[in-house]
Amino acid sequence: MEGRLQGDPRPPGRTALRLRIAGGAAAAGVIVLFGGLVASAVLGGVEVFPHVEDAIAHGSNLTASQRRHAAGDRLHLDPFPFDAFLAQLRPRERYAVDVPPGAKGPFITRGAVVRAYSAFYFLPAIQVRRAPLVFRYRFR
Repeated sequence: MEGRLQGDPRPPGRTALRLRIAGGAAAAGVIVLFGGLVASAVLGGVEVFPHVEDAIAHGSNLTASQRRHAAGDRLHLDPFPFDAFLAQLRPRERYAVDVPPGAKGPFITRGAVVRAYSAFYFLPAIQVRRAPLVFRYRFR
């Protein structure tokens, strides 16, 4: 310890100024973090919760089939090939997707959209590049 003689029996004096500043900064950080969590909860309750209630009210009017096809309907995909192929699949079975690239959208092609949609629609089956079971989709 700086400024003390070795073997001095007296207790050390005040803590170093650097430790007090670091402790104060840590306490301020905890207060800011807690304030952010409270603000996030309030914002979620005021802004997000009413939208969730509206979505639940709208979604509860849909049948099971309409809920299952809601995303595909929004993407303008024909649901019949998906349902027919789903009837053939078993959980954890591997399958491949054969789809032409299709029109290019702002970021990806229509074929990439079908591949991504089928990966979720056919869960818990597993989409791989090559498999004996192949889902074929053609655009109208």
